Amino acid sequence: MPEDTNKASMRAVIYITIGGLLGSACLIVQGPLPGDVLVTRALQSIFGTPSWAMFLSDTAKLPILWGTLIVAILLAFVHGGWRHTATPVLALILAEILDALLRALVFAPRPSADVVAVASPSASSGFPSTFGLVYGALFGAAIRMASNRNIATATASTIALFLIAAGVIARVVLGGHWFSQIMASTFIGLALAAAVQIIMDA
Repeated sequence: MPEDTNKASMRAVIYITIGGLLGSACLIVQGPLPGDVLVTRALQSIFGTPSWAMFLSDTAKLPILWGTLIVAILLAFVHGGWRHTATPVLALILAEILDALLRALVFAPRPSADVVAVASPSASSGFPSTFGLVYGALFGAAIRMASNRNIATATASTIALFLIAAGVIARVVLGGHWFSQIMASTFIGLALAAAVQIIMDA
């Protein structure tokens, strides 16, 4: 098994373990995990509810999602060449399927307006986070640790990590999800991307 495939397999296991444990805790507690309220209030005090957070939140939904997918494909190309441009597409399809499946089976309350600021109250489940699954799946292909890393691949990884971090912050400051909910979903999305990479590299 190639070295990069071994790394991808290890990443997939780590991602799904973290995402699974966090997600399970969210479902068991049915509310904020320790630190969630503190993180949300801290980020909201720093950023407020900026317009960029609203826009970034919409980039995981159609029709803007098409543009986000193009960005992810370009980053995947820079990181791994033409062979890896299909990874974001396949991972996104898996993320959308998993999101629909989990939403039909589980429920975890979103942040409450009487605890933290909530820009758009919603009665839907806070876990999974569609945004977290989508961003993890789309940009996971560009943050894999390849053996032939150079300035271009490092830049692609940095951009991908920045977009994921900015997206997580956006969803938290908007009160769309508890930090634990979106992080669990993001790690699961990253696991999907890693799994697709393993298949593509086989």
